[in-house]
Amino acid sequence: PGGTRFIVGSVSGNVVTADGSPNWAANQFVYASGIQSNTYYARFTSGAAEGRIYQISANTANTLTLAIGSDSLSGVVADDGVSIEPYWTLNTAFPNGAGVNASPTQGNRNTELLMPNTSGSGINLSATKIYFFNSGIWKQVTDTGNNHNDDILQPNSHFIVRANVSTNTILTTLGSAITSKLALSLQTQSANEQDNYIGLLRPSAISLNESGLITSGAFSASPLPGSRTDELLIFDNTAVARNKSASAVYYYWNNAWRLVGAGSTDVGANQVFQPGSGIIIRKETNNVSPIWTNAPNW
Repeated sequence: PGGTRFIVGSVSGNVVTADGSPNWAANQFVYASGIQSNTYYARFTSGAAEGRIYQISANTANTLTLAIGSDSLSGVVADDGVSIEPYWTLNTAFPNGAGVNASPTQGNRNTELLMPNTSGSGINLSATKIYFFNSGIWKQVTDTGNNHNDDILQPNSHFIVRANVSTNTILTTLGSAITSKLALSLQTQSANEQDNYIGLLRPSAISLNESGLITSGAFSASPLPGSRTDELLIFDNTAVARNKSASAVYYYWNNAWRLVGAGSTDVGANQVFQPGSGIIIRKETNNVSPIWTNAPNW
């Protein structure tokens, strides 16, 4: 994604002030139905927060108010870089229903988009929202009376396109490669394993060794092959099926990446992160939600 870039002048709490005078219009980066169809986020391109993404909740002529939740911007300092970018939406990813089979009715949905439950607790969670394209707009199951064209797609996550008919479709998307680091917060639960639904924003394949999962401390090693701590699950997009089980499960043991079923073979060179594909990182019970830092591999 491209965007409006600026340099940080100062930070106070969750408010970032730009260096200089960008002269933004008041709340030009805030969604307003029928007026501003985009929802925007700020992505830090350098400094301690490089790669982190926060939605913009308000802006003035030279400040951004960011929705940081429980995070802190204490590490952000003057001269750090920021890029203001629009989230992809249903209608920017699938403009006018491109790439899907339109649904004739609510009860006869030819293609469905299933959104993962990124805020739920546990594993194997059901989809939190289901969308379909009908009568020229995107609609949501249980809320078919409203236009959902502007609903956002979360960066570094994935969703499922479920074809309920036998007609294949092709989706072509265009964008700009991110050449800086990415920073992803992996959620954990103190009482349960926790699934994290990942779609890495990279245009080329990345191997397990190149991913930075281990070097950034985001993925925990297992004590034994039969007692796995964190797991990485991938899926076969060439298989024709619904509710697919993982086609491969990876873990880290004895200073190397391993594949369930492949014994002690070092599989760190396997390029499991493919452009346009989703994976699940299943974190073992933990009280700390680590940050995964991924650097470009070119």
